[in-house]
Amino acid sequence: MDMIRGWWWRRKNRSESNLQASYWNTFFRAMSIGLLGIFVPIYVYLIGVEWGGSWKEGVIMLMAFLVLTRFTAVIAVWVMARQIEVRGFRWSITVAGFLGVVYYGLLVMAERSVWWLVPAAVVLGFEIVLYWIPRLSMNVDFGHKERMGKEIGVRNMINRGSSVLGPFVGGIIAGMWGFDILFGVGVSVLVMSLIPIYFMEKHKHEDGVGFGDLASFWKDEKQSLVSFWGQGIMDGVSAWIWPLFVFIVIGSLEELGAVTSAALGVSMLGVFLASKSFDWLRSFGGDEDERLFVVGNVITAVTMVVRGLARGVWSVFGLDLLYQAALPWMSVPLYGYIYTLAERKGVVRVISYREIFYSLGVVLVAVVGMVVLMWPGGWQIVFGIGALGGLMALPMRKESNQ
Repeated sequence: MDMIRGWWWRRKNRSESNLQASYWNTFFRAMSIGLLGIFVPIYVYLIGVEWGGSWKEGVIMLMAFLVLTRFTAVIAVWVMARQIEVRGFRWSITVAGFLGVVYYGLLVMAERSVWWLVPAAVVLGFEIVLYWIPRLSMNVDFGHKERMGKEIGVRNMINRGSSVLGPFVGGIIAGMWGFDILFGVGVSVLVMSLIPIYFMEKHKHEDGVGFGDLASFWKDEKQSLVSFWGQGIMDGVSAWIWPLFVFIVIGSLEELGAVTSAALGVSMLGVFLASKSFDWLRSFGGDEDERLFVVGNVITAVTMVVRGLARGVWSVFGLDLLYQAALPWMSVPLYGYIYTLAERKGVVRVISYREIFYSLGVVLVAVVGMVVLMWPGGWQIVFGIGALGGLMALPMRKESNQ
């Protein structure tokens, strides 16, 4: 392995080698999530329906699963952040990969007994922390400030590109052969995502994550933490509530997968244009990139609300396409600002505190969803909350040209 790694490093400079390896990890991870991501909420929901006998129990089951997962993630940050710093990013992502295998195995077991969802949620909470803290930290460490938008865009394009066929293929597999086979295929790809990690240099940090430090960080960076919370609210609605809503509207796993794949594929142009525009506007050194972020954020919020009006396959496709096309104009600048803050205030420190507040945002969505989704018009209310969450991220524009 050392000989192969040495060849990889010699063919490019170290910085570019690390960046390329991180891209390959992103590719395989996104392919796995593309296959599985939108179907996990449906799977947990259907288990709840079978267990409780009605759609309401299915919704409650999914929201409870989400609450437990993200509360575990909050705890896992305190337990694991120091280990991630000391043992390094490769160790952390490797452990996360094996936890991912365990997680999907526990989901399969949940078909036999609903109580297997409890350890599955706990394992997922730790997997999230062990993967996403080093992953986002590496984006800062390996990135280049002068082309930050391009690098965020490349990752976005890789995410979407490798995920385009995933939902379509995943829907066919789940519809024809069941979730067991789907999880098996997805886990195989997930394990493959670990290989590129060993072509990176070891990375360790000494940022010092702790309760006292969080209080100090809150004093200096309230706006950032509120932005992280809002991002969690928006993503919680998009990643968990939206797939369930579409499944209830359409009623078909195959059509859900096909619609999601099509919207992701067509929207890739938006990622390309948004990343180019962010770097270009930021190069002026003024507030031009902030305006891009504000406009992109507002349009994304509007499309989030409008998605709740979908009533059939074509309206789901059209409204999801609008959302997916608008999202990069918000998300590319947002991650640029997060990475800038991390460079200033400590990489693992910022990403760890982001994970805490992001998870609390998802918890809020799940708790509200448990109640509100039972009401007439409840889906539209939740999509409105998701839009407000996105708007809460606007204060991050203070990091423009820092």
